[in-house]
Amino acid sequence: MSRFPLRFCLLAAMSALSGVEAATMLENGEFTSSLVGWTASGTVFNTGDVAALTDVGNATAVSIFQSAGLPEGVVALMLTFDYRDGLSRTVAGGFLRDTFFATLYGGSQPFGSSLAGGVYERALGLFDLDANGLFNVFPGASFGPSPKGAGWTRYTLTQATGPGFTGPGFATVAFEFYNLNGIAADSVVAVDNVSLLAVVPEPGLAALLLSSGVALLRRRRLPIHHP
Repeated sequence: MSRFPLRFCLLAAMSALSGVEAATMLENGEFTSSLVGWTASGTVFNTGDVAALTDVGNATAVSIFQSAGLPEGVVALMLTFDYRDGLSRTVAGGFLRDTFFATLYGGSQPFGSSLAGGVYERALGLFDLDANGLFNVFPGASFGPSPKGAGWTRYTLTQATGPGFTGPGFATVAFEFYNLNGIAADSVVAVDNVSLLAVVPEPGLAALLLSSGVALLRRRRLPIHHP
């Protein structure tokens, strides 16, 4: 299980080509007043139709994830979600900042009952977040205003497939929060409007895209914490 993500440069004109369809793998707008379909560990609330990961109860690790089937012939994934940062700036002596992680896993099977027990071939570390801001951001992603309004950010990534993300198989969207500052109930990160689409072209177009000489970039995901 490698944590060295495989990054391909997408063809900029892919979205404009005819014969390309976007198949919905995962769509959970507003979380529909529940966490149905998501596997949660630790203190995760569904409040105001969003998923809120918190350190209420002094839980050290909190996570939420969902696996979705990758269709055969997929050439790219399109992931978007909104998040709201409520991470504490307070750090007790000898501790680290509370930190949030967003990751996209790929492999031949869906994750089971726990994130720690999930089997995967590739892991794209999308970004890490603490009270000082973003770090370990995966190349090619964008961060912009969210339609949810003030305090919210929309994350968007269009990622060409590689080993671990070719269908048939599974992609798993995961969000993790770690209480590292030694203080309970002082941090929260909310997530909403998670959407994962698979770009599936017609057979002839798929062969053209996959033989077009896209470049590989490698990025290692490391747990770096700000002092």
